[in-house]
Amino acid sequence: MTTSTAGASGRPPAAPMLLTASRIVAGPVVAGLVLYADSRVFVDGPAAVAGFAAAAFVLFVVAAVTDALDGMLARRLNAVTSFGAALDHAADKVLLACVLVALAATSAPWDVVIAAVILIGRDFLIGGVREGAAMAGRPIPVAPLGKFKTAVAFVGAGAALAGQWAAFGATDGVLAGVLGLVARAGLWAAALAALVSGAIYLRAAARS
Repeated sequence: MTTSTAGASGRPPAAPMLLTASRIVAGPVVAGLVLYADSRVFVDGPAAVAGFAAAAFVLFVVAAVTDALDGMLARRLNAVTSFGAALDHAADKVLLACVLVALAATSAPWDVVIAAVILIGRDFLIGGVREGAAMAGRPIPVAPLGKFKTAVAFVGAGAALAGQWAAFGATDGVLAGVLGLVARAGLWAAALAALVSGAIYLRAAARS
């Protein structure tokens, strides 16, 4: 979670916020690489686009790691702001949504597409509910299950990207198959957690 505090200059440290913002920038870039590789695979061949799939996976992993780094850095600086926390939350959603949409638009199996729809739809719904509750002066705290959902969604999306890279790289198919199973497990675990945590948020909003 990104936070910030004022230093000797009176300005909050920029490093945690920049790490958080990098996830927002990385989301469309990763999605663009996935979509480009998919659009050129039948023109240039799998081997020619494998590098783009690899770049998408590596960039996604680096961006996902910043989710932990910005929080660690912010805590080390003893810095906390509501804006930083909100930006951190939004950055995770932007990164995941961009990647899930790109995966759904390319070669993702139908069950992975359904999991992606559940995750994105839930985030839109609960984001609106929490915003409305906050505007009414009844903020709803983040559910611990929501953090689990984000973590396993990162694992599932990363495995799906790695699976595309393996498939384009002309492997024997075993690695791509294993990564596909990891992707399914991670994204469906995230989807189930999204449904449960979403119900918790809705109940909290109804009672507030």
